[in-house]
Amino acid sequence: MRSSFFWTQTFPAGRELAVEHRYRPSVGETTGAEVGWPQIDPEAAKRYEALYCVDKEFIAGARKAQKPDAKGEFTAPLFERRIAYVLKTGANWAGPIGNFNLTIDKGEPDSLVSFCADRVKKTGPTTFEVRYASFTPTRDLNVLILYRPPKGD
Repeated sequence: MRSSFFWTQTFPAGRELAVEHRYRPSVGETTGAEVGWPQIDPEAAKRYEALYCVDKEFIAGARKAQKPDAKGEFTAPLFERRIAYVLKTGANWAGPIGNFNLTIDKGEPDSLVSFCADRVKKTGPTTFEVRYASFTPTRDLNVLILYRPPKGD
């Protein structure tokens, strides 16, 4: 399923104007055995590498989270949350984004997060921040979060 939101806006002519967007995006989710972490097949791994920039460290973290306990039993599977945000917008920006600030919150400290960005700074136990000046997006933003469901779910 995909959701799109749009609105009409009129801006005053001949003036510079600052535009700021703030919101919480909708989140897609896959749960349980459908996910396949960490036994993701090679073709899906290639898609995840391209879309979310997952790397060996991320995959190793997913595998480590799935190690068997002392009885040889695996813990509950990791679930996926996916966020997609159109940044490139068909290259119709009038110019660079003056100040681009992005904060990603993965929810829980033991969750794993991956997304494609340079100069990512960890700002808290669950938060990451990206700041760019004069930013011209070259790709859309896709965020992948792997998490354990709360006990009882």
